[in-house]
Amino acid sequence: ACAREPGHRTKIAVWSNDPNVDPVGACVGARGARVRMVVNELRGEKIDIVPFSEDLPDFGHPPLNEVVIGVQFAPPKGYSQVRAGEVWKLFQSEYPVVQERESLPPSFETFGIPRPGQVLAGLNFVSGALHDRFWFMREGGDELIQFQQDRLLHNWRKVGDQTNEYPRFERMLDRFRSELRALEQYAATLAPQALAINQCEISYINHIVDSRGSQPKPSDWLRFATFEGQSPEDFSAAFREIIRDGGGRPIGRFSCECSSAVNQAGRQMLVLNLTVRGSPAHSHIDAALDFIELARATIVRKFADLTTTAAHQAWERRH
Repeated sequence: ACAREPGHRTKIAVWSNDPNVDPVGACVGARGARVRMVVNELRGEKIDIVPFSEDLPDFGHPPLNEVVIGVQFAPPKGYSQVRAGEVWKLFQSEYPVVQERESLPPSFETFGIPRPGQVLAGLNFVSGALHDRFWFMREGGDELIQFQQDRLLHNWRKVGDQTNEYPRFERMLDRFRSELRALEQYAATLAPQALAINQCEISYINHIVDSRGSQPKPSDWLRFATFEGQSPEDFSAAFREIIRDGGGRPIGRFSCECSSAVNQAGRQMLVLNLTVRGSPAHSHIDAALDFIELARATIVRKFADLTTTAAHQAWERRH
């Protein structure tokens, strides 16, 4: 399997029918000799070679209501809010509707043993004035870009009669990659610079409803929600886990939040919000996209682990 962004990056997933052959090592070659020749032919284009995997769970009709992918970065030199219109012009043809929203404060995931009285959460701090957050929206409102001086996010969400189809993660990531490149090219016109990305995030927000129209019982849908006797009238739960790299170092957090709610049609539901936030290995765009892909795989696997077999049947799990 292969995906390519010409001139920037190629990602190849490889496998071997012989269990004694390392497919990645065979392609990379001794000390990178084989892949280096290809990189030279492509004039320095980055090539990622990874093991092919088909183990991500897949659902025909998941209860997905919204997906958000985004990054946080150091404010570009030379940018101020009076230039927000210039940023909108980068995306105006596809996102002609603009709304102003309250800004998001900077946020960083921190790790280590907390001091007495320290709040166990991501570090948030504010220095100076907060600039507005702008929503650049499609006419239908199903997709939008969120921008402020240190953030860029891309949302897909269900709207209207809630029948609009999720465009799938790969398409969303491709669009977000193009949006990041466009923003970085714009920042380079203000000063010689690249985006310095320091945090990444992705959220999958699910609305779980009972097809019979009754209040969904948490234990019918969630493996971790078991109650003896009568189910609770309202339900709320939250937990977090540290995500570590191959060397055991913490690089991010997975968080799960679930609570009872009522949708726009007045039906009772469970809202299951799964989020991963953390730091990319490097500050450039490619590293941020790598982190987001890892985070997405984490969320998809956790979604399958946390939900019941009966839920999987209702959502038509394929594998």
